[in-house]
Amino acid sequence: MKHLFGVFTIFYLFFLAKCALSDHPSVAPYIDIVMGKPKLIDVYKATGQNAFTLAFVLGSGCNPKWGGISDLDDPEIIKNIRDFQAVNGTVIVATGGALGPYLENSCSTVDSLTKAYMKILDTIKTNHIDIDIEASVPVDIVTKSLAKVKRQREGTTVSFTLMVQGDDYGLTPTLGVEVLKKAKENGLEVDMVNPMTMEFGSNMPTWGEAVISASKATLAQMKNVWPEKSDAELRKMLGVTPMIGRNFNRKIFSISDAKLLIDWAAANAIGMLAFWSVGRDNGGCPGGGVSPTCSSIAQSEYEFTKLFKTFEEKKASSPGPSNPEVATIGPEPIQTSKPAGKECRGKKEGFDKWCKDNCPRNFCPEEFCIC
Repeated sequence: MKHLFGVFTIFYLFFLAKCALSDHPSVAPYIDIVMGKPKLIDVYKATGQNAFTLAFVLGSGCNPKWGGISDLDDPEIIKNIRDFQAVNGTVIVATGGALGPYLENSCSTVDSLTKAYMKILDTIKTNHIDIDIEASVPVDIVTKSLAKVKRQREGTTVSFTLMVQGDDYGLTPTLGVEVLKKAKENGLEVDMVNPMTMEFGSNMPTWGEAVISASKATLAQMKNVWPEKSDAELRKMLGVTPMIGRNFNRKIFSISDAKLLIDWAAANAIGMLAFWSVGRDNGGCPGGGVSPTCSSIAQSEYEFTKLFKTFEEKKASSPGPSNPEVATIGPEPIQTSKPAGKECRGKKEGFDKWCKDNCPRNFCPEEFCIC
């Protein structure tokens, strides 16, 4: 009897662990793990935040590496991750991002890309992968590979982090909506659609309102892709990821903007909130230009992380959508955010296409592009 009870207990704990792994975190700010600081465990101790999105895995050939340089099992990076996982921390691994070379462009077949994705998940010991698309990728191969990963690796969640063109437009057409359509066509169950609510055109009074408007427009696009899903299901599939502090387009996502977004997301049972990035979540350079190590606004250390963490509790205590205009996802809005007339080219070799692709959403950072 004791033996049977022990077997049952082990099975039950395994079941619970598997369920926990399959749950996509509801708050998972991005952190540039290649930078080395801040350490995940230090942020956890300071804020209690227990999930992060690790950026970015790129391709060295068809071999996944952090930033395209450091091995997946780099001792320093792995220690950073394992220390956090030891306190039940959850990590999402993100591929892609603003700079290449993309793993998705380095692996030329479904089988090779599937193996690369599996290697990432197994090495990092996570069930969560995020594909951050900011440049052209072979969408058919990517979505077929991810579908294969989900079939072979039960409990894996897949999110797409996609560019926004305008607050009245939502996701960009080719590198946004078409990705979701192809995912559905290839039988890939997408767990989270995560618009990058940053660096887009807007005439809204505040940047917080612009972020919410872009999120609503994205929901309308999702409704067109998955008309069979209920509004509640679609809201649960939506993530929202602003860039805290100063953006390249001179807009500022402030603490008050964050509070506005969190209240809206909680009231509407939105699936996930994140931001770029934890390494910038400090007041180290108020009034300065865009920096990877500070937000360029006056704030306390980890103020955004602590604030975003309240989303889970607020969502749990929210009665849910009550305003019909907010609760119901309407038809796709009239889209007026057209590509800008200017042209962008890269300052460095190999950046011409990236700058041209990003020009329509007014995202041509001076470090990389000439417009």
